[in-house]
Amino acid sequence: MITAEVIKDLNSSDLSFVSGSSQAVATKVRPPEFCDSESLVFVSKKEQLEIALKAQAPIIVAHKALQIPTDSAGTFFTTGSIQLGMAAILPLFDGKMNRFNQETKIHPTASIHPSAHLGKNVGVGPFAVIGEHAKIGDGATLGAHVVVECFAEVGDHSLLHPHVFLGAYCSVGSHCEIHPNTTIGSDGFAFATGKDGVPKKIPQIGKVVIGNNVEIGANCAIDRAALTETKIGNNTKMDNLCHIAHNVVIGANCLIAAKFSVAGSSTIGNNCMFGGEVAVSDHVQLCDHVIVAGRSAVTNDITEPGQYGGYPLEPLRDALKTLANKTHITRIRKDMARVLKHLGLNAE
Repeated sequence: MITAEVIKDLNSSDLSFVSGSSQAVATKVRPPEFCDSESLVFVSKKEQLEIALKAQAPIIVAHKALQIPTDSAGTFFTTGSIQLGMAAILPLFDGKMNRFNQETKIHPTASIHPSAHLGKNVGVGPFAVIGEHAKIGDGATLGAHVVVECFAEVGDHSLLHPHVFLGAYCSVGSHCEIHPNTTIGSDGFAFATGKDGVPKKIPQIGKVVIGNNVEIGANCAIDRAALTETKIGNNTKMDNLCHIAHNVVIGANCLIAAKFSVAGSSTIGNNCMFGGEVAVSDHVQLCDHVIVAGRSAVTNDITEPGQYGGYPLEPLRDALKTLANKTHITRIRKDMARVLKHLGLNAE
């Protein structure tokens, strides 16, 4: 249950209080087509606003371009971006931490090495394992079966969902969220092949360093560096099923969609965005403010900010033209064969 007063007290630059009672109460958030008299609702179109008014939604967050009625009993906020408005308000309704409620903060089945350091108000779930000299920051939460190996660190108020693995000497910053079954600090893929053709493993003795306010989706794998550090910068957000190879450096504020993969020793700048299933080759460098469309492949350095796509990679506008032209290749080949036949030339 959230009141309009609580939303006002957020003092968010993305929300403006317009009218209505500050004591208006919403018990849930629903899309316009499913809202009722207990719902907070976000509306970006006139039709959605009319539905919300008809349902007597107590709190309405409307795009600032809409005309707010002056005779409604509802309470209104406006926003320049519905998505940013959601980012401000929805944490008030997020009951995620209720999933980790248990009788004691440290579950009796957890295995914690005597030399490990746990900060204040740390939660540790069933069968979690914390190794020697590991450090868990204040207010951090480790779900069931989480493994934090020796000398690894978890920052203040970070959340590791069940079955997350954090390898030895690796670190996760503060206010991070790591989703289930993600592995941080697995060995990088490095082998040397001798004359006998037998691959010989090159030990990976570096680590992974993850910044603050980073979110990593489920089933991701981030390899430790060969000698130094694999790094992910502050505020970067990564979707599910991504792979970050050894020695990779990813900058701050990046958005990375599902099934992204980057090979070893590549560097990605700040404020970059990658669509689903993008692949980045090894030993390449991408500058800041690069956007790469889904299912593209990056095999060379990108030195200019901009939008790119395709394989081979092109500026996005050219890549879209190339993609459109591919649908005509079969017809063009048939037409060319007819031309050659008409000219009496043999097509090779």
